[in-house]
Amino acid sequence: MFHKQGRAVSRIVAVMLTSGLAVGSGLLAAGTAAADDPATGVKAKLDGGIRYGEQIEHEVRPGRWLPVTAGQFSLKVIGTDTVLQVYCIDLLNDTLKDATYHETDWASTSLSQPEKAKAKAGPKIQWLLEHSFPNVDEGALSKASGIAGLTKDDAAAATQVAIWHYSDPNVPTKQSDDHEKTKKFTDWLIAQADAKGGAEEPKPSLALNPGSGAGKSGDLLGPITVTTGGTTDNVTVALDKKGADAGIALVDKNGAAVKTAKSGDQLFAKVPAGADAGTATVTADATATIKIGRAFVGDDNGKHSQTLILAGADKVKVNALATLSWAPQGAVPTADAAIDCTKGALVVTLGNKGDQPATFKVGGKEYTVKPNGTEAVTLPVEEDTKYDFTVTGPGGFSKQFGGLLNCKTDSATQTPTPSASAPASPVPSPSPTGPELASTGGGMGTGLTATLAGVLVVAGGAAVYGMRRRGRHSRTS
Repeated sequence: MFHKQGRAVSRIVAVMLTSGLAVGSGLLAAGTAAADDPATGVKAKLDGGIRYGEQIEHEVRPGRWLPVTAGQFSLKVIGTDTVLQVYCIDLLNDTLKDATYHETDWASTSLSQPEKAKAKAGPKIQWLLEHSFPNVDEGALSKASGIAGLTKDDAAAATQVAIWHYSDPNVPTKQSDDHEKTKKFTDWLIAQADAKGGAEEPKPSLALNPGSGAGKSGDLLGPITVTTGGTTDNVTVALDKKGADAGIALVDKNGAAVKTAKSGDQLFAKVPAGADAGTATVTADATATIKIGRAFVGDDNGKHSQTLILAGADKVKVNALATLSWAPQGAVPTADAAIDCTKGALVVTLGNKGDQPATFKVGGKEYTVKPNGTEAVTLPVEEDTKYDFTVTGPGGFSKQFGGLLNCKTDSATQTPTPSASAPASPVPSPSPTGPELASTGGGMGTGLTATLAGVLVVAGGAAVYGMRRRGRHSRTS
């Protein structure tokens, strides 16, 4: 979003500069740990400015180019001193300096979009992250590519531009002749990724799947599977006070009590026979290695902050949650939800672990789920739209799922035509007076200056129209 100063400038020149409202793809599900629940996995904030990188240009409409800073920047894990190195996969969206980021699967980001399926953007980007900077140092990259003298700035800038080649294929970029090595290395990376790219999506740092378990009193509830990208210690698992007070025991498939688990282990909850209806929460905590290629989506008070992807593995403290519910007889309803970006929808999975049918109401419709059955309900949500769905069921069951859907990069909705008459000189971009914060793309330190310079230097409404876009990449709001 534009700064208030930017809006004032546009009023002075009597031109309205517009940018669309981008909203995040987070999922908040009251009382549950859903697949994309920000309460589960790594949470982080932007940390400082560009660590390594160089300025390039990108085309916002045919013939209209704006300066951007391509490079590697950082997220700091909330509540720790751990700093994660990241790149952008969302070129035309702003970075909002106060956004909270949370780890998520590719399915909850634009990497899952059908228009990118042929290019296999996710696997190619994953290959770049695993085989380029900072996972591989600049000396080794110089040797592998045959391009002598690569610096950290060269390597980071080239890696980011190569990533944008796949994440934002409709946005042309242009590298300066002053950075000839960077241009050559970018081309080399893209050729390598095209030929070899096919790396798989990494596992989450820590997850409990499914995010809920239910059944009749006296039953084993589950299984709930522990998944980690890799841990230094076993995962510590426990029940909350409600579960302990109800006499619930957390056990393995053989019925033995468990306090720790490893990736792939299945957890069950033993409910005493005849126990009154109730609920409890399973917690899992670990020091996990968050893997290169995990996506991060950001949200700042309902506004989407550009989507990021992890460029360096690190150890982080992480937790995950799952809910339990039980009853001695009748229906035992459950509901989980996850964003499915391939469908542009929230998919709610209704379940019934009781001995009688359960009738749910969601999205204005009723659904009846047989005993021990499930039903997936797809709730379409418009791109860049807030959603809020409440699921109700028998016995006063109620669960709310709310969030903001942002599954596409802005570049997915536009196809600029390459221009043979690009401007001889880029829009001026004076150095910022203070530190930049995550200024890849439009640059939070330089984006407004470039916008102001473009308005003052380029006359006419057509030039201002060229600046109309959803947002400057990495500029604060």
